[in-house]
Amino acid sequence: MTVTPPIIKEHDTIPESYWEQLSDICFEGNPPKFMGKPKYLGIDQYFTASYFIGASWLVKNELAVIVTPKMKNIDFVTMFLKALEVDTKNASDYFAQCYGIEFDEPTIETNEQLNQLTPLLVLHFISLLERLVKRGLKKDYIIREENLKTKAKGRLLVTNHLQKNVFQQRFDRVFCQYQEYTDDIPENRLLKKALLFADRIINSYKSLKPQSSFPEIQSRLYRLKSLLEGIPDEIEPYQVQMLSTNKLFKEYKDAIRVAKMLLRRYDYSISKASQVQHSTPPFWIDMSRLYEMWVLSILQKNSINEILFQERGFYGRQIADFVIREEKMVLDAKYKPDYQNIGFVDINDIREISGNARDEKLLPDISEEYSPRCVILYPGNECELLSESNKLFCEQGTKIPNYRNFYKISIKLPITNL
Repeated sequence: MTVTPPIIKEHDTIPESYWEQLSDICFEGNPPKFMGKPKYLGIDQYFTASYFIGASWLVKNELAVIVTPKMKNIDFVTMFLKALEVDTKNASDYFAQCYGIEFDEPTIETNEQLNQLTPLLVLHFISLLERLVKRGLKKDYIIREENLKTKAKGRLLVTNHLQKNVFQQRFDRVFCQYQEYTDDIPENRLLKKALLFADRIINSYKSLKPQSSFPEIQSRLYRLKSLLEGIPDEIEPYQVQMLSTNKLFKEYKDAIRVAKMLLRRYDYSISKASQVQHSTPPFWIDMSRLYEMWVLSILQKNSINEILFQERGFYGRQIADFVIREEKMVLDAKYKPDYQNIGFVDINDIREISGNARDEKLLPDISEEYSPRCVILYPGNECELLSESNKLFCEQGTKIPNYRNFYKISIKLPITNL
């Protein structure tokens, strides 16, 4: 018998009434290591959630758990849109590891407000398809068989020609088989079908319509439908499952992977795509990584200099979130609202960023006499990076007392209108 799943926030503890059912579960080793798939959404042996949100089975088909964000009314739609707009290989590969979906597991009962999965999956697909279309749809040679009028093409199919033309006294026709170089290929048909699903899904979610980004999403969908207007959407489920992406370039591989997820989510039935789902397959979203992608989009908007993202230092395990070499600056995004409090400092953050700032591979031009600037970027109520700014200045943030050239800058999270 399935028990109503507890709904908790990040870093909260599962209610004591559920503890007896959890006594046989091994939560050792949680939360997971960097960029790893979270076991039980990262809930530890004290039944306390980590920085992952989503839905997960604790006891399959009996007890699940749902973890929601610790910060109220975060606009996931806008965060995902901005994260997906970051079009660099390193960032794209990184973002692909920020969330996961387990379609082979039984679904978990939820409601529209808690079911964040489908809209985010749609946004990911829209972004991937836009990049793909921008680079040009793939074309290939396909074999066509057609009863052509007057003019032959390719090779004559004798049996078909006799049956359909000669015996029917249709002497103006020739039944031929020929190759055609076209964008009407199975891969593009799959993407067109998934696009139509995405359009139905987005317009069926009432919770998305109050979002400030909803008109933009609709506009992007309309533009994509116009660009793919000549591509048919007829493709059977067995063809989708057999479709291989091994020989396709990366943009197609990622777009097809997400397109398959969308179609599978609704059992390949577009009529179901307009129904709001009240259950979800187990899924997880790494909020700290999503926040890093959101910050990257803000930094790119505010700096005229190149921003290195997830740059590896001299030792492979040492990675800096952001490096701006022209400004001799190392920045780190910390998904810790506690930095809004005056005097709050996490000494481990100071040590991590200090080490990165002194890595000669990350900042090769730093002299022994110069102390590089270190910046902690944290979620706050105000955004201290002004959109009209042409350059990033530490003076926009707050000096961290007792640490030389250490600053913290507030990056405001988008909030829903609900």
